[in-house]
Amino acid sequence: MNILSNEQLMALSSSIRLLALLSFITLSACNEPLQNNARAVLSQDIPLVNNSIQEADGVIYFSYNKGLVWENKSEGLPATTSIGLGGIAVSGNKLALISKDSGLYYFMPQEDKWVHVPTDKQLLKSNVGALLFHNDCIYAGTQTNGVFYSKNDGKTWATLNIGLDNLTIRKFAEIENKLYVATNSGLHSFNDSLHQWELEYGHGTLQVNGLTAFKGSIYIATNQGAFASTIGKKDWKKIFSNGALHNISSDDKTLYAMVYNELFSSHDKGQTWQNIQSGLPTQLYTFNVVKVDSTILAGQWDGIYRKDKETEHWKFSSNGLPEQLAIANMQVYNKIIVVSGNERKLRDGMTTDK
Repeated sequence: MNILSNEQLMALSSSIRLLALLSFITLSACNEPLQNNARAVLSQDIPLVNNSIQEADGVIYFSYNKGLVWENKSEGLPATTSIGLGGIAVSGNKLALISKDSGLYYFMPQEDKWVHVPTDKQLLKSNVGALLFHNDCIYAGTQTNGVFYSKNDGKTWATLNIGLDNLTIRKFAEIENKLYVATNSGLHSFNDSLHQWELEYGHGTLQVNGLTAFKGSIYIATNQGAFASTIGKKDWKKIFSNGALHNISSDDKTLYAMVYNELFSSHDKGQTWQNIQSGLPTQLYTFNVVKVDSTILAGQWDGIYRKDKETEHWKFSSNGLPEQLAIANMQVYNKIIVVSGNERKLRDGMTTDK
């Protein structure tokens, strides 16, 4: 009878966990795109917070009670995990993240931990950031080599860049079952029939940092303000002129414009805006805003802030989070709020004073 060594047992255990993960995900094939023939172009760096984290702290935290208390859910992730803006994806009961240094991970609820899927080195070399599930495929955006996609649970990847004239990818979104990508030169949508990207709005200097859908329109956050268009049309118009936007989001009633030093809201589809910075750090920008039931949460450079009523001021709500964690990503997964962060590194002139 052959007795396996410790090393063989560990390898077998890892293989079994990966097989269990792939069975849990059960992704089907997505639309087959053509291979990329786009030309790479030089792009400015994507602004990200510092990559390092303290080993005793985590990089992923969950809240089961709308942000009142946070629990470290980083088991299975290396201490060096670095997640770019938009690097957490949710679809139904699937939760995934992509780390710049080690690649793709899925959260396994049964084990309460993250499981690694070995990831294409070319994808990681391209400085991966954004991640999205769409039509049972996984899409990853990079800073230097455009869009990658996988139709086999992340085991293999291919590029998908036909139609893009800029390969710096900032965000993805699915709107009415259509895939959109924000780049350093505009907003593009994916044409399933032609298997290529088509320009929705933009030009060489329009850097699109975020997008959202709200009451029948698409809204984009750019370095030149915010713009909106009716879904399915290209009737774009400027709806925010008070500075460059880092991001834009929405809930059932409100649009949120995240300028680089203030947070604004609108209830009339961007016709008028109100400053809602009260209670947040002065001169620091909000990364994300999400709403769960009636609770609104904002991810900031020094943690999480919350409102239980829209008319309230923001209140610090980071019980369980490390003091030096800038919250760059927020997602809602089965009503669990999932956040990721990195050690805060304030730039010159920045302060967390209220």
